Amino acid sequence: MIGYAVGVLITLIVLGVALGYSFGSATFLYFVLQDDNVGQVVSVAFRTIDSFTYLAIPFFLLAGSIMQNGGLSRRLIDFVGTFTGWLKGGMAATLVGAGTLFGAISGSSVASVSAIGRIMSDGMAARGYSRKFVGGLTATSGIIGILIPPSVPMIVYGTSAGVSIGDMFLAGITSGLLMAVLLILNALLWARRQPGIDDKAGILLTRNTSNDNKNKRFDLFKGGIKRFGIAVPALLTPVIILGGIYSGTFTPTESGALACAYALLVGLFVYRELRPSHLAKTFLDGILATAPILFIIALGGAFSRALLLSGLPQKIASSIGELAVPNWVLIILLNVVLLVVGMFVEENTAIVILVPLLAPIAEELGINLIQFGVIMVLNLGIGLVTPPFAPNLFVAASACNVPFHRMVKYALKLTLLSAGPTLLIANIFPTFSTWFI
Repeated sequence: MIGYAVGVLITLIVLGVALGYSFGSATFLYFVLQDDNVGQVVSVAFRTIDSFTYLAIPFFLLAGSIMQNGGLSRRLIDFVGTFTGWLKGGMAATLVGAGTLFGAISGSSVASVSAIGRIMSDGMAARGYSRKFVGGLTATSGIIGILIPPSVPMIVYGTSAGVSIGDMFLAGITSGLLMAVLLILNALLWARRQPGIDDKAGILLTRNTSNDNKNKRFDLFKGGIKRFGIAVPALLTPVIILGGIYSGTFTPTESGALACAYALLVGLFVYRELRPSHLAKTFLDGILATAPILFIIALGGAFSRALLLSGLPQKIASSIGELAVPNWVLIILLNVVLLVVGMFVEENTAIVILVPLLAPIAEELGINLIQFGVIMVLNLGIGLVTPPFAPNLFVAASACNVPFHRMVKYALKLTLLSAGPTLLIANIFPTFSTWFI
């Protein structure tokens, strides 16, 4: 019976039916065919999201919305630009660095792409960057947003796999930072080959018409101090989130709530860019970002329940375990499965479905569930910029005002050169993911 349900699910997804409705329809079909109580679909879906941990998701997404509308995101970008603006390709490095910082607040890949792309794309285009490169870089840097803590997919994985959310957050730091460094290096190398780029238009040096290098250096230093001072309230947001979690003072959910309150106060009373009249739209943005995720998780959880009742996960694990191939071949197969699924299914949904299927196999292969979580999230993150699903590309296309098809080549190349090596290291070296745990 589960075969019919899976077939219906795949058919509906291919036909473009919303994922939540696809999972719901397939789950209802399974219980009807089993002549079981169909009413439990609703109760299981509700119990799936009836979790204090999942409450962190709307809080982090709302914090990101408040930061974007309250001027905090722009201050973070200005601050990062102080260190990179003098380089050729410095604005590209600024984009990646700002995306990493924003990811340390919002926990969402799509939110990071939207916020950073809208703020930076026009300025970079005015300084000689091609919009197709900016769009590809923005889409790829969004992967870092789900690796750097806090991370919505890490929360979903930790809840689904029964591992510590705090440990999952710590495990993502090394992968996120390594990918950020590799992405910055590739962006700088690309910029060196582009004669039309003028990054210095974006820093204080252009305000100085003197040829006195000492004065220029002084203005750069003075501008850096000024930008740091202005950015301090914004920079404290990730400190509050992560410091509260790792010190044991707050749970991830409580830290998310505190981040919302803090960002709201800074946007209203410090930067004063968030007007009372903007609050309704800001909260609506957060709600609209949260509702589809929780809806999909709820009905995806119901479908996972159907899978477990059918015994399919155990059968798959048993079949793979009986294959007469080396473990490294099975590990490669796991990565391929995760990558292909990520190309078609939203990452949080994929986690809810795949964890019951693949976690037992990973443990059988000797892969720690923390390490496997990083591998899973990173693979699914690569899927975010790999057509046909590729939500990061569609969001970046809108945010950076560039046709979707023109930036695919840049996004795939940058992903291969940054996320690819990171994924390889995460698979080969278990301690790479558990470095901070």
